[in-house]
Amino acid sequence: MDDRFDKSIVEPRLYLGPEAQRSDQEQNVTPTQGQLAIVLATLLIGIMLLGIQLWILTVALDLYLGGSSQDIWALPLISFLIFAGGLFSLRMLGKTRYPKR
Repeated sequence: MDDRFDKSIVEPRLYLGPEAQRSDQEQNVTPTQGQLAIVLATLLIGIMLLGIQLWILTVALDLYLGGSSQDIWALPLISFLIFAGGLFSLRMLGKTRYPKR
């Protein structure tokens, strides 16, 4: 049997206790194929959204200090929505998924 087919099999991540074998712990920690790309893409999107959020707040402050205080309240609201989406993403990433028994 060819070894390249064995590498394509992905086993689910498990919560291993201290009594688990070293090879099982290492296999559980190593990222699967494409997982690193997903993490880097998520990081890039987060950095880009942070830049957009700071730009929106800068524009809102500039308009407020320029005397246009009527039409700018949508900008901080959009910035808050971006912030809330980031908090929601962090909450979803922090959840641990356990295998069904």
